[in-house]
Formats: sequence, structure tokens, C-alpha cells
Amino acid sequence: MDKKNYFPTWLQEFNRFKALKSEFFLYGNIYDCYYFPINYKTAINSDELKFAKFNDIKELLKKFLKEEGYEIITYFDIIDGLEVGDAHETNPKYSLNNLANSGVENPSADFSKNIERARLGNRDIDLDAAKSAISLYRELMRNSTALYAGIFNFASRLTSNPNSLEDDVKPLFLRLIKAAQESKVWPEKERKRNILIFLCDKLNDIPAWMFLENPLTKGIEILEPNREERQVFFRERKKQFYSEGKEVKEEELMKSFPDLTENFSNRELEDLCTISVQEKMHINDMKEIIDLYKYGVKENPWEKIDFSKINNAAEELRKRVKGQDKAIQKAVEIIRRSNLGLDSIDKPKPSSRPKGVLFLAGPTGTGKTELAKSLAELIFSDEEAMIRFDMSEYNDSNSDVKMIGSPPGYVGYEEGGQLTDAVRKKPFSIILFDEIEKAHPRIFDKFLQILDDGRLTDGKGETTYFTQSLIIFTSNLGIFKEEENGKRIPNVLIGQDNYEQMEIKIKTEIKNFFALKLGRPEIFNRFGDNFVVFDFIRPDVAESIFENNLSVIKRNLHNLKNIVLEYEQNFVKDFILLYAMDNLDMGGRGIINRIETHIKNGLTNFMFQSGKLENCTIRISIKNNEIFFE
Repeated sequence: MDKKNYFPTWLQEFNRFKALKSEFFLYGNIYDCYYFPINYKTAINSDELKFAKFNDIKELLKKFLKEEGYEIITYFDIIDGLEVGDAHETNPKYSLNNLANSGVENPSADFSKNIERARLGNRDIDLDAAKSAISLYRELMRNSTALYAGIFNFASRLTSNPNSLEDDVKPLFLRLIKAAQESKVWPEKERKRNILIFLCDKLNDIPAWMFLENPLTKGIEILEPNREERQVFFRERKKQFYSEGKEVKEEELMKSFPDLTENFSNRELEDLCTISVQEKMHINDMKEIIDLYKYGVKENPWEKIDFSKINNAAEELRKRVKGQDKAIQKAVEIIRRSNLGLDSIDKPKPSSRPKGVLFLAGPTGTGKTELAKSLAELIFSDEEAMIRFDMSEYNDSNSDVKMIGSPPGYVGYEEGGQLTDAVRKKPFSIILFDEIEKAHPRIFDKFLQILDDGRLTDGKGETTYFTQSLIIFTSNLGIFKEEENGKRIPNVLIGQDNYEQMEIKIKTEIKNFFALKLGRPEIFNRFGDNFVVFDFIRPDVAESIFENNLSVIKRNLHNLKNIVLEYEQNFVKDFILLYAMDNLDMGGRGIINRIETHIKNGLTNFMFQSGKLENCTIRISIKNNEIFFE
């Protein structure tokens, strides 16, 4: 058994390369806490390993380097200055006080001064202390007295522009290149070498020429703990969760905990312990603990939907969305699946992806947005639970920043991201991205993250989860297509194409848009089989839409003015034939526009002219192809 397989994955990589490279740039999740088997040198098997928590990467690196035989270990950050391992951590011969006297053969004249300057640090954050530390580190790298490792924290703060270095910063990085070239190799010590370790937020905070095509340097990304590391966490920290009153289902939790906490950092895992104790939530209720941490609620609205609502969902949706049975059926399937907790049943482990995804395509005015509103009302009893984004407002190159917020130091940082902030406030929601073909191509990278991972990290570094959201995309793609000369021509023809013909044409154009125009076929594939094409508003559906809107007018007129509006049944059919048939290419909106012109305006004029303003009956009819009120 290789006990080093129980190291954090990034430390395994560092361990493999520590005898091959002189300088390492560790980046990513560098502010986490870490679990490490402190007795890996002496343990006989994995069962004997004892894991300790290290609150920061500095202490973990110092412990590991000491175990691996490094005799001088220095640590520097620009605020607190230089540290050398204490006597109980490293050889006392190489303590800070003795380093100038016995740490290096033939030290330079400035060696002691550099120690002193570096030790003091600089709270004004100029480069004096950093310059001294780097000069000192270079000398220690070529020393042949003791195996050396230097740690340099906040390397990202050395320059604000790694692609165009300031004049006083360039020499620092050049010295580091020289230090890598001059590093002493120790054949008698397993060919280990003196090394420098730089801790930085992102790898691109460092000039690219430091590590690209440089065989002496290496960047290592520190990711959130993987499945095995999360299992280690649970095994070591399970007693920190609240567990009174019930027998702990330890075996079951050992399997489910790593799946439920995918992409969590160790600090976030620690937070789960705190929430469990604080809220007295039993460790067996791990999913509820995690939901409370992610979304701030104990009860999941998806699981609280009344059964009768779900059972009658299709009927309820048809009251508002006319003639789109296929779209309604698809939406109902997602609701039922989510209510039963079966949205991840086809995955080997719980998924962090959204509850469901719908891509609604088809002509304008056919009910795509209305379906999203209806679902919000059905599931959450509140249309306001639908968060709508008009993608025509996200068509410039900075649109992705508008969605997730500016990074620190940039204009608008304090405002946050429009998408991430909205979802953080309403994690249980319907999210509607309207007319996505109008979005800037960079936005689609965010869509890909949402569909794949169910999460986005905003400019402030905070994570927003989409796991409890139903994502709906709408598009008018496929109604028109471009000829070779760029001219737009109708792709589907109302009154000529039946639904099956229209569906094939629209889906083909959508696929062409993602694969050819956008050059992102992988995004098309992420939508899977969730494309739903809305039909044109055909005459029988137009009658239903008209009658529904006329009923609303009738009810409101009675409630507001105690006026009874009467009309014969054939009035509906006649109105559609006379006033709306030529406007059905505008869908339901076309019918509503004609209602406003001929019914609402006509009714208003009649009431003023006749003096029938309340407490009366008004009859509406069509005679000689004209609308009459009496």
C-alpha cells in the first residue's frame, strides 16, 4: 500500500515532482484547510494512518517538507515577513538566529541584511521586503550545506499586470528564473533538490514565461477535495456533527456524504458540522443539513408540492397555455420527477445539476413565456418565483460579467452579478432565459457551467447553486433561415406546414445555429432531448385564446363596474375569422392586440358615448362584418 495515496491530490503531484523541478506555483484553492496523514512514515497500513487538520497550507507544507528531510524551511509573506522553522520543527542549527552564521557556505555581503529586511516585512506593501526575500531565497537555493525549501505567499501581489511587468518588478522574476537554474541537486538524498514554492490565487497572476516551456518550473492547481478526501473528512469529523437521540447510520452516510458534497471545500465541510450542531439537525439528515447550507431553508418546496396539484398539473397548465400539449406534457414530467426526488435516478450518484431543463422553441406569441409563469404559479404558488432574463440585454462582450459580477478591483464589483444574486435570493425558482440566440457567445460558457455543474462562482468568489431550479430557455430560432447571401427567408409556413414538418425544420435550424454559426455543438448536446417545439396558433386554438381573454374582460367588467357583458357563442368564431386570421403569425399576442383594438377600445368608446358607465348590461355582436355594442 502506498500511504502517499492518502495525501491531498495536489500534494501527491507535488511529491512526485519535487525531485524534478526547482520552483512550484501552487494556485486555486489555497485558502482552504487540509487533512493530512501525519504518521505516513511509520504507519504499517492505511488503517493506522492518523489524520490531522491543518488550518492553512503554510503549516501543512512545513510539516510535509520536514518529514521529507528538508533541513532549512523558510516562509515569507509581504506583511509578516520572514520565518524559519522553529527548533522543534526543523534542525535548530538552521533557525532564524543561526541562519546567517551556519546556513550557507560563503554567504554574500548582503546575506544578513536581506534576512533582517525580509524578517521585518513591510506593512505599506512596497517591494523592499520582497526584494530582500527573493535575494535571500536565491542564495539559499544554491547552498550546498543543507537541503532547502522556501515558501513565498501572496505571490499574486507581486504585480498587478503579469503581462506587462512594472520596471521595478521585472528583476524580481528574472532572479527567480536564475534561482531555478542554480538550484542545488543532492544525489545522496534521493536526488532531491532545493526548491521554492509560490502560493498564488491564479496561475495567470504570474508571468507566463516563468513556467511555459521551462523544465525547471511547474504549476499545480489545488482543487476542492475529491471523493476520497471527502470520505477522509467524514471519517475524521463525523463525531463533530449533532448525533443525539438516534443511532448514526454510519455505513450509509459514508457512501452518501461524498456524493452530496461534490465541489465542497474542506472549510465548507467544516461549516456543515457547525450548522448541524447549531440547528440540532441530526447527522442522519445530511441532505437537509446541506440544503440548509446551500439554500438557507430546511424544507424543500419541490418535495412539498401537494399531490393533487401534480396530479392535475396538465389540466391547470392548459387553462393558461393553449394548444401546446406536447410542451405541457414535458413540463409535467419534470415536475413529477422532481417531486418524487427522481431527477438524478439515471446518475450513479446524486447530481448537482438543475432540477430540469426545457428548451422551448417556436413562433412568437405561442405561450413559451406563459408556460414558465404558469409553472412558477403551480409549483411555488407565486408567479414571482420565475426569474426572467431577456437575453437581448446580454449581447455585448461584457455580458458574462453582468451576469456573475465584476471581479475585485473592477468597476461594479460591489453590485454583484444579476443572475447569481437573483438565484441566491430565490434558489427554488423557475429561471427563464428568453430568446437566447440574442445572447453574446461568451454567455454560453456560463450556460454550460450551469447545465453541467449546477453552480456558478460570482466575482466575489461566492458560489450560487442552481440545483433546485428549473431552467427554461426560449428561442425563435428556426422560424426564419438565412440564404447564402445572408437574406432571411421564412423557414416554416403557417397554414401550410403541419406540426411534424415544422418540428423537423425548427430543430434542424437550432442544431445548425449551435454547430455552425456559434461553433459550440457541445452546448446543443447538453440540452439532450429537452427541445420542445411550440406549434403555430391554429384557428381552433385561436378561438380558445380569444374566448379565454374575453372571459377575463367579462369578469373584470362585472367586478369593477357591475356591468354584465353578453355575447352569442358564434361571436367568438366570427371575430377570429374577421379580425384575427391575418394576424395569427404573431401568435396569441396577435389575437390580444386585435382584442385591444376592437373590443377594449370599442367598449370604452361605447360606454362614454352611451352613458352606460355602471350597473347595466352591454351586448356585443357582429353585424355586417362590424362589431356593435348595445
